[in-house]
Amino acid sequence: QADVNETDILAPVASDPHTKVLTLYLEGIKEGRRFVEAASRVGREKPIIAIKVGRFSSGQRAVASHTGALAGFESAYNAAFRRAGVIRAETSEEMFDWARALAWCPPLKGDAIAVLTNAGGPGVTAADALELSGLRMAKLSTHTHKALGKILPAAAILHNPVDMLASATPEQYSACLRHLLVDPNVDGVLVILPPPPMHTAGAVAKAIIPVILESEKPVVVALMGERLIQEAVEHFRAAHVPEYRFPERAASALAILKQRSEFLVRKPTAPLPFEDVDIEKARIILDEQIENRIKPPSNGWLPQEATELILKAYGIQTLPTALARNLDEAVELSAKLGYPVVLKIASADITHKSDIGGVLLDLKNAEEVAQGFTKLTQIAQRVHPQTEISGVHVQRMLPPGQEVILGAIQDPQFGALVMFGTGGVEVEGLKDIAFSLAPMTLDEAEYLLESTWVGRKLRGYRNLPPSDRNAVIDILLRLAQLAADFPQLAEIEINPLRVLPEGEGAYAIDIRARIQFSGNS
Repeated sequence: QADVNETDILAPVASDPHTKVLTLYLEGIKEGRRFVEAASRVGREKPIIAIKVGRFSSGQRAVASHTGALAGFESAYNAAFRRAGVIRAETSEEMFDWARALAWCPPLKGDAIAVLTNAGGPGVTAADALELSGLRMAKLSTHTHKALGKILPAAAILHNPVDMLASATPEQYSACLRHLLVDPNVDGVLVILPPPPMHTAGAVAKAIIPVILESEKPVVVALMGERLIQEAVEHFRAAHVPEYRFPERAASALAILKQRSEFLVRKPTAPLPFEDVDIEKARIILDEQIENRIKPPSNGWLPQEATELILKAYGIQTLPTALARNLDEAVELSAKLGYPVVLKIASADITHKSDIGGVLLDLKNAEEVAQGFTKLTQIAQRVHPQTEISGVHVQRMLPPGQEVILGAIQDPQFGALVMFGTGGVEVEGLKDIAFSLAPMTLDEAEYLLESTWVGRKLRGYRNLPPSDRNAVIDILLRLAQLAADFPQLAEIEINPLRVLPEGEGAYAIDIRARIQFSGNS
């Protein structure tokens, strides 16, 4: 009898008419892509919240690329959950806080929230928490201001957050809440209820519950206190109105309602096929490398020339690179490519060339190239005396532009995973990166760019003109397709990708790829 796993139970549990939200405790997922497909289908009907434990496993794979070093298990789970629409909770408290809101509240159709309170401090706390959660404070209409002014004393604060003062009665709570919910500028309301000095919290709960239940907008309650709120707790729970002990938790629940609405609005799409991709050419090149495993590249790393041909087969524009085996060839090739040029040490054993000073930029003439060739080979021999040096790679020097990193790696649970972020030697320190499953849709590529500072900066920033953002998205989609088509490509990385001004394209400057043989990670 086959074992039943987490994927098998999704559809049966979701089909229960009494189940409103699925909550998952996960230590791992056995069939990653099957889980994503099943959760995507189920999640359209009912929300799924997951808490994934074992985040800090010490079983990290030994990898040499920046992509491999940064693509831990958590990155894969986050990418998988995002594609499937699974909401990931960081704590058990969050999971059940969010589950109550999703089960009991109508959808949050916008991001404008009103706060109703009888205490100023918690109101400001709620405003901060809402902003931090990606929501915004609603701008109340003039009609609402006038209506609130007729209900509340002169000292009350009528703008959002609305502070009714400690003297607020159950009737004032009810009337003010009703006006906020009918305001067209308000998408949802966060009610803060410390027990009023002259009334019970239970009395306020009974007064506002009918208003909440008749509204098509979500209302969550921050019920603050201990013994004096127990009656109110029972009333709210019996009526299926989500209540929380602090404004921050209530704000977080509203943010999840917004996240859920955004997921439902987002139409499922499939990756667009590329008509100009030569998959057979790439397959032949990879097969040749695998068949030649009698003399494989070090640790499976492909020769530069083979990697260039594979990328070219997928329409990814690389900077023309030529291998110079000696000083004379370096000078000759530089003249052919055109000055200025870049020299990089050529060795299958040296993956991070810049770490040892193995890259020289902006060489303007034959004398500088000759000196550079000698310098690079001496550095490589000194730092790695046992390493075989093939020579130097010569590239044309590109004009200035923004630099990003693109990479892909095969995750053991979810398959091909794509990374985008800030490129260069500081990528692992800055960690301005985002991941997605591959192949990708256009929306997912946009998400990667908008989730990183370097991606947003491509639109232009201060003295930086807009860069060719469309070229970056195109290359991301092509790299994702390549990684999905060839699982034997353990890692592939472009770092940096030089992005030129808008309309001028982007070029892969430094590329590397590693194949995995059978039984070799």
